[in-house]
Parts: sequence; structure tokens; C-alpha cells
Amino acid sequence: MEYRDFLIISHKFLPQPDDDLVLYLNKKKINDVVHITHAFSDAPDRISRCKWYKNGDLYREWESKDYIKYPEVLIYIKEFFFTINSVFKIKIKFDFCVCMDGMCTFFGIFLRSLKKVKKVSYWAMDFVPENRFGSGIKNFFYHKINTFGYKNADEMWDLSPRMADAREEFLGIKKDSYRKHKVVPYGMWVDRIKRYSYEECEKNTLVFMGHLLEKQGVQLVLDAVPEIIKKIPNFKFKIIGTGSYEDTLREKVKELNIEKYVYFLGKIEKNEDLENEIAKSCVAIAPYIEKLDTWTKYADPGKVKTYLACGVPVLLTDVPWNAREIAENRCGRVIREDKESVVEELLKLLRKKEGQEFRNNALKFSENFSFIKIFDSLEM
Repeated sequence: MEYRDFLIISHKFLPQPDDDLVLYLNKKKINDVVHITHAFSDAPDRISRCKWYKNGDLYREWESKDYIKYPEVLIYIKEFFFTINSVFKIKIKFDFCVCMDGMCTFFGIFLRSLKKVKKVSYWAMDFVPENRFGSGIKNFFYHKINTFGYKNADEMWDLSPRMADAREEFLGIKKDSYRKHKVVPYGMWVDRIKRYSYEECEKNTLVFMGHLLEKQGVQLVLDAVPEIIKKIPNFKFKIIGTGSYEDTLREKVKELNIEKYVYFLGKIEKNEDLENEIAKSCVAIAPYIEKLDTWTKYADPGKVKTYLACGVPVLLTDVPWNAREIAENRCGRVIREDKESVVEELLKLLRKKEGQEFRNNALKFSENFSFIKIFDSLEM
């Protein structure tokens, strides 16, 4: 590996690929890996944290106080100074800095100007062309700060190939304006997951995993359940996750009188437990609502790759960039945004012959997005 000292800066609420990059680098016993994280606005706190690893082991860590009651602009100022102070406290000139959003990339480029960082990569997790926030002012600054990062980072890493196309279409940013451009997709630690054959899995079980929001489309599945149980009386639908739409979904379950078929499992904290719960399911679903979802079309949704890496065939709407590819490789089926399509395609995948074939295909397909393979290809 060319570089020996890494700085990773991110905003986060839930686990995301910067955690996996840190894990990968620590497995490689890199000299110094520093991971600075700032809490997203919808997180339960607004604490900034720094973890410093040496040769794969945690060496030191510290955090800021909670600024959750402060105005948003003061929180961003706090994050800037926490980042700068942490880097100067460590007294290392970093070979490579990976930043997970536009604001963090601004921090990284500032550190580069101070000669504390040699090279900055902007790893974009999303691109939302219009209403990313509810505020016009926030949307304006979102695009301005991101554009600054696109044009000034040494390397531009996109989660999906659609992102660069969308920036050119909506912002007029040509692909040749990046200093260096790569597609670095969402991956999985495929070797740690226990898989189940069709014979071993929970028969007639459908699983959803994710943030419970209207745009995730779980309501489409609930509408389909009364029709599904006419064909499969022992059907079971597991919902993993929490979110602002959960109460609405629970009310819908009561209205449809399907409480004995739907199980709200909440948030499963440990990745291994989450993956096992998914892997023993028969089919998984990702029913994104296109008109409500301004994120998924341009990103690389982790839930779909989690399903496939667990060896579970997936039903998904034609929103993610790789939906058609998944269908063509016969490890999933594309559904319309209506209950009839959910019922029709789910019944096919619950059958033994098709279920086992699609499980085998899912495992084979998931080999393409092993985190080890993805990170090894970056030549860092």
C-alpha cells in the first residue's frame, strides 16, 4: 500500500462505508488511521468524535461536548474547529484524507492548504438535484459546498455511476472537470455472513430492512399482505428498523387486521445479528417510491447489497441504478409500485425451485461488491 497515514472525516447517524474503510485499513495494519465523525442533524446528539488507530489497534480517542441545542451554523463551526484541532493535536502529516460529504471535503481541503494533508478524496454518498433539505437556503449552500469539493478534491469517488451524469445534467459540471474520478460503490464483508439454503431458511418469510420513511414503500407491502395470506396462510413479514413513519405503518397493520403476520423487530444494533436475521429469510424487499425518493436514484442503496450478500433474493422497484442488472442476473425481480405486482412476484420467489436458484445467483452476484475487492482496487 502506497500510503501509510490516513485521515477519514464524515458526518453520520447510522453506520456507513467510512466505518468499513477504517476496518479495512486497520486489517492492513496501517501506521496511523484517524477517524473523525460528526453527528448528522437527525442524530440523537451533535457530538464530534475522534478515534486514532495505530497499526490496527485503537490508540486514543476523544470527543466534543454535545452542541445539540446550538444553532446549526454554530454546530458546523464547532465541527470545523474540532477537526482542525484534532489534526494538530495528533501532529502527523497525513498521506491521504477521505471525506464523506461536501462539508467534510472543505475541512480536508483546508487542511491540505495548511500542509497537514497531502491528498484529499471526496467520497460522495448521495446526490440530490433539487430539494435535499426543506430549506431553500440549505439547498443553496449544499450545492455550493459540494461543487467546491467536486472541483478541488484530488480524487472524486462516486457511490454510483449515475452521480457524475446527474451533476452534468443538473449542475453543468462536466466529467472532465474532476482532477481524478472513480466509482467506489457500497460493499459488503461477504466472508463474515452465514448463509442459508432454501431448505434451511424460514419458509414464506419476507424481510424489509431500513429507515422507516414513506419513500421506502413498506406501505405497499402491507397493502399486499391480505392478498398474500389467501395464498400462503403461514406468511410472515419482518420489518427491521425504525423511523418517523413507523406509527403510520403500525396503524395500517391494525386497519388491515394483519397483526399476526407482520413483525416489527426494531433496530438491530450488531451487524452480524442483522445479517443473520436477513439471511434466514426467504425473500427480501426494497420497494422505493420513485416520486418521493430523491436519494436512491443516484446513490447505491446499501440495503439491496446487504440482502444479496446474505444470499437472499430481492424484490425491488426500478429506482436504484442497478435494479435491471439484478433482475438480469436472476437474483431479484423488479416490481411496479402497486400491491398486485408485489403479490405476483413474491409468490414466484417463494417457490422452492426459483427460490434456491435465485439464492445461489445472489451469492455469486454479491462477490462483485466485496469491500476487500473494492478497496484493493483503489491503489491507495
